[in-house]
Amino acid sequence: MLRDSKMTRIKQWGSPRSGRALRDLLAFAVLPLLVAACGGSTTASSTTTTVSIPPGWKTYTYGRVAIAVPGNWAVKHNTNCPNTTAPGSLLLGVPPVLIQCAAFEYPKSVVTVSQLSSATSTTTTPAGQKPVTINGIPVYVGFGSLTTLYWTVPSLVVQIIGTGPYSSQVLHTLHKS
Repeated sequence: MLRDSKMTRIKQWGSPRSGRALRDLLAFAVLPLLVAACGGSTTASSTTTTVSIPPGWKTYTYGRVAIAVPGNWAVKHNTNCPNTTAPGSLLLGVPPVLIQCAAFEYPKSVVTVSQLSSATSTTTTPAGQKPVTINGIPVYVGFGSLTTLYWTVPSLVVQIIGTGPYSSQVLHTLHKS
């Protein structure tokens, strides 16, 4: 009798009922991904990945890097002083000698993209650290504080520093230009 109930359970896995259950399970697993993929964002395609960029954001390049920020952010080149009137600032490149910025309050979010120093080889990686992959790009993540993220990207020869509430979202739009 026990043997017959085991055989019945084994046969059930091949039954139409189990096939429907498997199909329903897959549908529930895939449906949220499809809904997320059909959201209102645009995409930027790099050589190996597609990056989701929120509506109203603009993409900027610096060397081999492309990164997107909200459309109302200030974008400045070769300075370490952000725009204080914008809700956020993207700084693309820093001067060889840092400028003493006027006394001001920083915007809520600042993201700075700069070249790795010439002393750092593009093949050098932080000792004992494994990279995370962001949009197909290996990134070494460091944390300066609760509100500051440091990303080292040797393959694109840059370091990206983000502060403030939007910095993580901006950093995750990183892709190859």
